[in-house]
Amino acid sequence: MLRILPLLLTLYGVCLLASCGSQRTSQSSVAPLGATSPKKGIVVPISEEFVRSRRFNELFLEAIRQKEKGNYDAAYELLAEGLRRHPDASEAVYEMAMLKLSFSTFSDTLSRHEGDSLLRRAVALEPDNLYYKETLATFFANRAQYREAIQLYEDIAEVRLTYETLATLIWLYKTNGDYAGAIRTIERLERIDGKSELLSMEKFQTYWAMKDGEHAFQAIEDLCAEYPLDLRYRVLLGDIYEQYGYHERALDIYRDVLTAEPDNSYAQISLLAYYKTAGADSLYTDYLRRVVLNPHTQSSARLEAMRSYAVDNIKAHADSMPVIRLFHEALQAPQENRDMAELYTYYVVERKMPQDTLLTALNRMLRIEPDYTKARLQLLQMLIQRRDMAAVAEICREGILYEPSEITYYYYQGTALYQLGQDTQAIKVLQKGVERIDENTDKLLASDVYALLGDVLHDHGLKEEAYLAYDRSLNHNATNGLCLNNYAYFLSLSGRNLDKAEEMSRRAVDLQSSEPSFLDTYAWILYLKKQYEQARIYIDEALRDLTDTPENASIFDHAGDIYYRCGKKAEALMFWKRALRLSANKDAQRKIQRKVWRKRP
Repeated sequence: MLRILPLLLTLYGVCLLASCGSQRTSQSSVAPLGATSPKKGIVVPISEEFVRSRRFNELFLEAIRQKEKGNYDAAYELLAEGLRRHPDASEAVYEMAMLKLSFSTFSDTLSRHEGDSLLRRAVALEPDNLYYKETLATFFANRAQYREAIQLYEDIAEVRLTYETLATLIWLYKTNGDYAGAIRTIERLERIDGKSELLSMEKFQTYWAMKDGEHAFQAIEDLCAEYPLDLRYRVLLGDIYEQYGYHERALDIYRDVLTAEPDNSYAQISLLAYYKTAGADSLYTDYLRRVVLNPHTQSSARLEAMRSYAVDNIKAHADSMPVIRLFHEALQAPQENRDMAELYTYYVVERKMPQDTLLTALNRMLRIEPDYTKARLQLLQMLIQRRDMAAVAEICREGILYEPSEITYYYYQGTALYQLGQDTQAIKVLQKGVERIDENTDKLLASDVYALLGDVLHDHGLKEEAYLAYDRSLNHNATNGLCLNNYAYFLSLSGRNLDKAEEMSRRAVDLQSSEPSFLDTYAWILYLKKQYEQARIYIDEALRDLTDTPENASIFDHAGDIYYRCGKKAEALMFWKRALRLSANKDAQRKIQRKVWRKRP
């Protein structure tokens, strides 16, 4: 069906265009007789009409300037003054009409009536101005005065015979219920642009609305006759027969087309739809396999057939195995693009199949199109959730090869290598990543990359380089809580710049007041500054609901030291023993064991 948009324009939106497009000649451009003289010394009087026209032009131009600045009250006053001086100036009449129509409320019938009258008058004063006529026609159409709008557009079409003008006329005729007028205009448009699927379908729909089935189908048959070598139109005719209940005629057309062109994708898809609608399940399934598995079938037809089959299966909550098997068979053949693999992935997700199945689907898609970032990032997310760091490192390594500007890959490859104990490799990857950071890089991601680099450098013994990385991280994101905490903690371990460490740790706690590791860092810095009671307040917060895991061993160790300095030696010993039981680090175990033996830090 021809989708012809109605010309329901905002009236105000065309004001300036219409004013600028006016063909009215300003009277000020014509000098009055006797205004100049070649003889020197003779004073020639300026006529009153010249002065009046010049003053009108000044008022009108200032009104337009004020309107463009949004000063509509000032524009109104200037136009009103101009019209008092020159009541027949069509451009001023038009602009005043636009102001009244554009800014009157629904209940303000007087302003709308005045605007209507002024707009009609502008057209009467300058009947050759097409902008004015279009605006008035739009006004009529918005008020459902379609006959008046049609008459104006017919006048416009006599002067400006364009596709847009006639398309608007078609919509107006159909909206007004004048189908004969719509048909006349469609045929008029066909004489200009030639027959097309769009216009033929519009003609078909119009005839069908007139209950003239004979002429409706004839419109499509004429299109087929116009382009006999384009079998797509024959398939379109079959589709229309099928849609309107002429099933046998439709089937005959599909078969004729496929006899002439066995791999015609339009006919293949239409025949599949025919079998499905008819409930011929075995015919549908057999023909579906022929279409999907035939190497000569166009990829678009193969994909459309498989998509329809998969979507129907999802909606029916039917057995997924036949669909999966057909997908696997289809994907065994060489693929022109990732589309079939992506459709399979969509099906796996919609059917909520196991994660292993989805991983296989994503990997298959990446084998077909390795630089498909969306699939790689989705796969990366799944591998991170599984904590498969070796696979994370590999998927990111490949991602960098295909898209070296994607900073995410450097970050997660660095994270994976760090957790795998490959610090040197992690540093190299992260340093390459920070070299890619520029003003277009996401600030939060850039901050995270620098913060991670700082962590790895510090663990590698490169403390000064680590502090520089932390500073750069905070330059990108001053509220990076993890960076603030780690930076502060490492400063406290070195015993240097405790005031700076306390300030950063305090900011981290303010950002995430329930994070045990942040509270522990702040408590430990207060402990180092000998503020033991304050430190105990924060370590108690850190211990709230803390689980007994190896990662939390250092928090229990710190709690023991803090409690000891607060005079609570029994509780301190209990915390040290708890830390000793949880700690997996040999050096840390020896230090904690010494505290237990000595019963003091």
